[in-house]
Amino acid sequence: MDKNAIDVHVPVLEDEIAEYLQLRNNGIYVDATLGLGGHSERMLADTSPGGRVIGFEWDGQAARLAVKRLEKYGERFMIIRTSYTKLREGLKNTGIAMVDGLLLDLGVSSLQLDSAERGFSFQTDAPLDMRMDSRQQVTAADLVRTLSKEELADVFYNF
Repeated sequence: MDKNAIDVHVPVLEDEIAEYLQLRNNGIYVDATLGLGGHSERMLADTSPGGRVIGFEWDGQAARLAVKRLEKYGERFMIIRTSYTKLREGLKNTGIAMVDGLLLDLGVSSLQLDSAERGFSFQTDAPLDMRMDSRQQVTAADLVRTLSKEELADVFYNF
């Protein structure tokens, strides 16, 4: 799936997002939900030769594919392997105080839904995993097995 994922991945609203972000040379942009890197690739292409993109991605599989896709941009692209919820901390740790644009494309992707072993899909019979970051120890199956009905209701309500 890895090579095909990049080949078939089409970023949503690519032209509209590029226009809205007002991409320019030497700008610094954040793709807070990097995924397979389609939006970042457009940002890097449109900000050549000096624009930079910092991508946040906590899904290891997506991060590997995005890095491979964007390696041709060299130091103009940087990945931070964490959730966008840690955006402020991640940028601070890299010494970036201001950015020119920020994109969040929220939700799950076909990369997660189409991989039975990821445990997101209703189309295949597979263990209930649902971890966006496989470095996390607790799976959805663990939560269903150990939490009370009330605690599960809180998880569904709050997250």
